[in-house]
Amino acid sequence: MVIDGKKISGQIIEELKTKPGGWRDKFMGGMLVGEDPASVNFLKQKEKVAKELGIDFRLYKAPEKATTDDLRAEIGMLSRPKNCGGFLVQLPLPEHISRHYALNAIPKEKDVDCLSEQALGAFYTGRGKVAPPAVETVEEILKSQIANGKSLRELKFILIGAGFLIGKPVGFWLQNRAGEVTIYDSSVKNFHPNLKEADVIISGAGHPNLFSAKDLKEGALVIDFGYAQNEGKISGDFDPSASSGQAHDGADEKNIAYTKTPGGTGPVLVAKLFENFYKLNL
Repeated sequence: MVIDGKKISGQIIEELKTKPGGWRDKFMGGMLVGEDPASVNFLKQKEKVAKELGIDFRLYKAPEKATTDDLRAEIGMLSRPKNCGGFLVQLPLPEHISRHYALNAIPKEKDVDCLSEQALGAFYTGRGKVAPPAVETVEEILKSQIANGKSLRELKFILIGAGFLIGKPVGFWLQNRAGEVTIYDSSVKNFHPNLKEADVIISGAGHPNLFSAKDLKEGALVIDFGYAQNEGKISGDFDPSASSGQAHDGADEKNIAYTKTPGGTGPVLVAKLFENFYKLNL
């Protein structure tokens, strides 16, 4: 069963439209460094949702050759005005730029992505107003999929990828909620036999078709954050199709619920970003 991220996103956006107050009077700023096509596409999605909510989205661009110091100064200046309600830096950044140093220029109270050290520190100590959108996306999808009174403590989770954006914050969030959490980083090569033990697989590796339905048990749930070009099309980490000559081991045949790519976690992430914008401007 395909989990419709656009439908979930639409519900979040419609709920935000009902929220009163002057939070829409402030603008959201977004910084793009260079012209990476995927980054440009992600920012267009954010700009589209901002327009739907009546929020002024201001896109700022820096050349790919910008230095870390110049970028940090620019971000600090652009995010400083009182009428700026939120600011984000589209990742990834060029390799020569220090990601942490640039992100730390965003004030904690305007960090809608929750990626600066101050914002992440508040999240990790339970003092933050918002959580990283990846965490909120996982929570939203689990809420829509885990039924029959089941608790997360009854479930076994496997996280593929221990990265800054997905694996680390999601793994932290699950630590005191899930029954068991296993995280496989890029150094673990032969994890596929263990996937059949998991009730929920969350992946953010960014490797097309890294694992497939045949690797999973009946009724598993897959939350796929993977996003990469594969033979001219966008693919996620999860391949829901059946193996050649094995019609019984596809996702539908095994009653596996999964987010497709594109149209799965992506729209929910964007909606959660604007939910954070709302929370930071209450």
